[in-house]
Amino acid sequence: MKNIIRKAMIERRQALSVDDKKKADQDIIAKIRNDTRYQKAKTVALFYPMSSEIDLLELLKDHKTFLFPKVIGKDIMFYPYHQDTHFKKSEFGVSEPVAGHPYQKQIDYMIIPALAIDKRGYRLGYGKGFYDRYLMTNRPKTAIGVIYSFQLIEQIETNAFDQILDGYVKG
Repeated sequence: MKNIIRKAMIERRQALSVDDKKKADQDIIAKIRNDTRYQKAKTVALFYPMSSEIDLLELLKDHKTFLFPKVIGKDIMFYPYHQDTHFKKSEFGVSEPVAGHPYQKQIDYMIIPALAIDKRGYRLGYGKGFYDRYLMTNRPKTAIGVIYSFQLIEQIETNAFDQILDGYVKG
């Protein structure tokens, strides 16, 4: 069932017009900036958008320490972003920071990509479990998912491994 939802959501996301995508992305960015948890956060974990994912890179203009994920083996680590940070596509097609040292402290506000989120706050990702494993052992102060409005679904089947989010932002 999860693979059917994944495929359908990717197709719907890819079918968005450039204008509709840009409008929804801007709406999500505005909602994040209005979130008091984001406003108070000093460290924010972002992701580099791939394909039709939500593009939040405009947030880099805000005065915060931003972190980007990088897969190391079966784990995901977060690396501080600097203006001179170079990114390279991983085997999964995700742009990851090339150099630096992983951030070792608790992250204040983590923005997590999702293919779908249910009304309880469980997310459906690409199925590799990187974010769930990270959330289990390195829970940030706030973990939110970002989705387009059609990606909010009634319920996702879950298991003990799946981690619930602290909320979501949809555009």
